[in-house]
Order: sequence, then C-alpha cells, then structure tokens
Amino acid sequence: MVASNSNAMHYVGVDVRQRRCSVCILDGHGKLVKEFCVKGNWAELLERMKSVPRPFAVCYEASCGYGYLHEKFGAMAHSVQVAHPGQLRLIYRSKKKHDRVDARKLAQLLFMDLVPQVHVPSPNVRAWRGLIVYRHRLMNRRVGVKNQVRGLLRGLGIAAPAGKRLWSKTGLKWLEGQTLGELSALQRDMAVGSCRT
Repeated sequence: MVASNSNAMHYVGVDVRQRRCSVCILDGHGKLVKEFCVKGNWAELLERMKSVPRPFAVCYEASCGYGYLHEKFGAMAHSVQVAHPGQLRLIYRSKKKHDRVDARKLAQLLFMDLVPQVHVPSPNVRAWRGLIVYRHRLMNRRVGVKNQVRGLLRGLGIAAPAGKRLWSKTGLKWLEGQTLGELSALQRDMAVGSCRT
C-alpha cells in the first residue's frame, strides 16, 4: 500500500482575465482537487493563490501583463509555465473559450508536461522592449499629424515655402501665420500644437 504524500506536487491551471480569473487545482495523480473563480483584479488572484496546497506548479496563457504575473507566481510556486496561446488553440482544436474549462485544460497540460511554453524575458528586457514600443507609437502619431497638416495645406492650395523645412522653427512660424478659414485654422492650431509636443 502506498502512503499518501501531503507534500506531493499540485498542478494549477489559471485562466487569467482582467477582472475575473478561473483556477483549477489537480493533485499529484491528475485528479481534481478544487476549482474556484476569483472576481476582482490580479491582487485578489494572487491573494487567493496563497491558499493553494504547497508545493505547486502553475500554468497560465500568455497575454498582456504575463511578465508581471510570472514574477508574482514565481515567488510562491515551485515552477511557472506560460503557455503559447496560438499553440494551445492548435492542441485543443477549438475556438470556443470558457474560463473554467480553459483553466482545467491548462492544469492537465501542466500535469502531463505538455505545455507549449513561451519565453519570458527578464524584467529589464521587458521594460526596454516596452520603451521601444512606446517610442515607436509616439513616432507614428507624430508622422500621422504631420501628414494631416500637409494634407490640409494641399486641400487649401497652399504650398509651403521652398527650401524651408515645415517643422523647423521658421517653418512652424510660417505655418502659424497662414490665414485660413475658421475650421481650417482650428485644425492647423491643433496640429501645430501636437507637433510641438
């Protein structure tokens, strides 16, 4: 007869949402121990995860903020695996999403050691990438505003002075001095203000 081991690994699948998360816990034999839902933000999820029997491994699907959760789960779990969403859909061949069912599927994949994992970069690398993405978005917005101003000028038949860069101090001063219709002047002032920031 094999004695039951209270220190056996537990396998936890978490279907993460912004305001509602589903959790499924399997024991060392893959049997269901408990399922529960956490309504609220991630702080409440992390608080509830403290009650999961130790030791435990946890698996959740990669989404926005997956790095933050990886750090927090890593402080309490034996191991953390982040599943690739696209490959999960291929494994289950289903487009239907159901929080409780998804949490159980993640726990089962973790138990069978079949999780299609994604790489989780370090906090420094994630911050660096986030800064690059943010700068890229700002630059795209800036280019978009400049194109709108040029389109406005073309639509009114106004040619920018030759040999002057429109976005230099001289060019912006010339642009502010243009006499336009009331609506066009408002559009110009909004665009010039955006370009200065």
